[in-house]
Amino acid sequence: MGDHQPTHVDVPDDSVIPKPASLRRVRVVTAGIVMGLSVIMVVPALLAAPMADPAPIFMTAGVIAGAGCYALPHLCVARKPWYRHGPASRFLTARTWTGHRTIDLHNLRSVRTWKEAFRGGATTYLVITDASGTRLSFASPQADRLIRRYAIERRQDTLKSHAIHVTRLAQADLGIKPLPRSLSALRSLLSVERSALLVVGPMMISAAIASY
Repeated sequence: MGDHQPTHVDVPDDSVIPKPASLRRVRVVTAGIVMGLSVIMVVPALLAAPMADPAPIFMTAGVIAGAGCYALPHLCVARKPWYRHGPASRFLTARTWTGHRTIDLHNLRSVRTWKEAFRGGATTYLVITDASGTRLSFASPQADRLIRRYAIERRQDTLKSHAIHVTRLAQADLGIKPLPRSLSALRSLLSVERSALLVVGPMMISAAIASY
């Protein structure tokens, strides 16, 4: 992980990207994508409904919308390289699909995790959120040590530390408190179901609209 002063022209040296502007940009992009996916699911299905065989149209629309829903959680995934900067290197700036995001490592509020299953394997993502609501996601184990340091170890060393909510699954993925074997297997199964539902769900919605 890049743990050094930034050299990229888009990354501030001793300041952070204004968080209100960053959050507004993220919300606008996310809302635009969600609206676009809704249109893709609904409009083709409505147009196909009067046809004798609407299946090709709503199936195509459903697959496209499903792929978009599958990609939505990736909007906040940090893309390398990312940079530490500011006083005591407390800020981390990374590129995401919605532009640069800056998170305050000294002011974290939550750590959670989600697992994405795919054919032949799975990827676990750790998601950290700071007090401003800025969120970044890292594919484990890219930032495990960093997250442990600021969400677990630093909290214990700081007298006036604020509450940081670390979910049970995040504790397991960080190696703090492993899950029982049965729960771990169930989680893997549910992650497969989740991935499938994100793709199949929009197809079922389009089919239902077309048949109605």
